[in-house]
Amino acid sequence: MTNTASLAKHRFDPDASISAKARAALLDTATVTWRDMVRTSRRPEMLAFAVIMGVFFLVLFNYVFGGAIGAGTGVDYIAFVVPGVLVITALQGAQQTGTGLAADLSEGVTDRFRSLPMNQGAVIAGRTVADAARNLAGLVLLALVGIAMGFRFSSFGGAVASIALTLAVGFAFSWLSAAIAAKVRNPEMVGMLSMFWLFPLMLASSAFAPPESMPGWLQGFATHQPISVAANAVRDLSLGLDAGRDVLYALAWVIGMLAVFIPLSSRLYRRAA
Repeated sequence: MTNTASLAKHRFDPDASISAKARAALLDTATVTWRDMVRTSRRPEMLAFAVIMGVFFLVLFNYVFGGAIGAGTGVDYIAFVVPGVLVITALQGAQQTGTGLAADLSEGVTDRFRSLPMNQGAVIAGRTVADAARNLAGLVLLALVGIAMGFRFSSFGGAVASIALTLAVGFAFSWLSAAIAAKVRNPEMVGMLSMFWLFPLMLASSAFAPPESMPGWLQGFATHQPISVAANAVRDLSLGLDAGRDVLYALAWVIGMLAVFIPLSSRLYRRAA
């Protein structure tokens, strides 16, 4: 018996050890991840769209609003906005997790998965991992565009750390998007609902402007909501500033969201059967 077949036997064997079941689940996750990455390679417009939207925001805010915001706040706007756009780009990539999962649910693809002897949690886990890989490629390309526009990371280590944290934030929001998709199941509705939460959080955040420049009643929300926390942490890492507290806050949001939305999305997916 091959190693793969042996792992398959343990998926539903009540007497199998926890480690054997975990290895089988990881194998299923890797298989679904590969499936989604192959599909992405055949649809490069998915990656291109994420990068183009990021570049659009970067060009729009830097060249259209950057002069006014920079003059009004006294910040070097290109250094301020690039980390924020990195975070926004990761969140846009996270939205594709929901629309892709909803498409699979509505088209019956997941029904085929349920008929197979595989760990069903791997369906969502594999998709989120594949989307994180696509996000990584998009973030690196966007960072290069930012560098071409005049942005500079303080160090190579700072660049790696900032992109890694951005990737973690996008991964956490992918599970939120998956939970919405598992509940709604309609790709168009999932897209609409995703924009419903993304745009208010995106615009009322420190991604594009310092919260201090906003009305007093909005500053508290804009300072402490997850996109602002993530943008501040990525900005500190990118520019070589003291990032300890902001990174801890960002990681707390990531861990909290994963703790809530991994079990929630898995439960909703099982109920969607």
